[in-house]
Amino acid sequence: MSTPVLALSMGDPAGIGPELMLKAAVDAELTARAKLIIVGSEDVLRAHALLTHIPYNIPHLERVETAAMTELEPGKASAAGGAASIAYVEKALDLVRTGDADALVTGPINKVALGMAGLPWAGHTDFLKERTQTDAVVMMLVGDGLRVGLVTHHIALAAVPGRLSTEGILDVLRVMHAELRRCFGIERPRIAVAGLNPHASDGGRFGTEEGRIIAPAIRLAQSEGIACGGPYPPDTLFVPTMLERTDAVLAMYHDQGLIPLKMKAFGRAVNVTLGLPIVRTSVDHGTAYDIAGEGVASIDSLTEAVKLAVDIVERTRVE
Repeated sequence: MSTPVLALSMGDPAGIGPELMLKAAVDAELTARAKLIIVGSEDVLRAHALLTHIPYNIPHLERVETAAMTELEPGKASAAGGAASIAYVEKALDLVRTGDADALVTGPINKVALGMAGLPWAGHTDFLKERTQTDAVVMMLVGDGLRVGLVTHHIALAAVPGRLSTEGILDVLRVMHAELRRCFGIERPRIAVAGLNPHASDGGRFGTEEGRIIAPAIRLAQSEGIACGGPYPPDTLFVPTMLERTDAVLAMYHDQGLIPLKMKAFGRAVNVTLGLPIVRTSVDHGTAYDIAGEGVASIDSLTEAVKLAVDIVERTRVE
C-alpha cells in the first residue's frame, strides 16, 4: 500500500498554524506515516521560522501567497488573515479533489478574522459542506476513547431549539452510523443521543423538544437498523457506566458535547467531518493568538489529526 499523501492547510497566518506546520514538516513520526504537503504562504512560514527559531525545512510546499502577508502582526485578527486562511483551505481541498492528496488536514482558523474578511462561513465545516455540495455533514470530535457528534455547532445557544427537527436529527444519525462503520471500522456502532433540556425534560416538565422532536428521530433511526438510544439526560450521559455501552454520543449543541470531551482530551482530540466525499480532520483548538510566534505551541492535536487521517485513508481507499 502506498504512503498516504495529506494536504495540510496552514490556518490563520497570524495564529499558531504556521508554527505547527514548521514542526510537522520535521516530525519524524509524522513524515514516516505520510507525505505532508503544507499549503500556505512561504513568506509567512519563513517569518515564523525566524520568530520561533524552528528550522525552515518543508520538502513539500504548495505556495498560496495573498496580499499583505508580510505586514501581518502575529496574534492579531485581520481581514487579510481571514481571507488567506480560507484561500489555503481552498487550495488544499483542490489537491484532494484532483487526487494529488488523499486527505485534508486543516490548521486553526479564526471566526473573527473570517467575519472581518466578510466571509459567510462559521468555520471549516460549513465551508467544506458548501464547497463539496454535500447535503448532510456532521462535526464530530474524537479523543481519549470518546466520539462526540453534534446536531448543531457554531450557532448562538438561543437559536438551538429552533434549529432542531426530527428529520435533521435523523439525518445526523444516518451519517454517524454510516461513517462510524466506514471510517472507524465499527460494524454495529451504538450511539447514545442526548436530550436538550435538564433531565431530558423529565417527561415534558422542562421542555417539549425531547418528546416532540428527539425521541421520534431515535425511533425512526431504530426502525432503519441504527443502534441508538435516548434521549438521555445530558448531565449523566458522559459518566463511565454510560460510555462503556456506547461507541459515540450525539449532542444537540456545541458546548453540551464538547465541554466533557475537551475536559478529558483537549490538546489531543481531533475534529473530523463526517459525510464529506473527502477525508478531513483538524486540530481541536483555535488560533491561540496569545502565544503566536513564541515557539511554544503544542503539536499534539495536529499529530493526532494526521494519524487519524492516515488511519481513515488506509481503511477506506481502494488500491
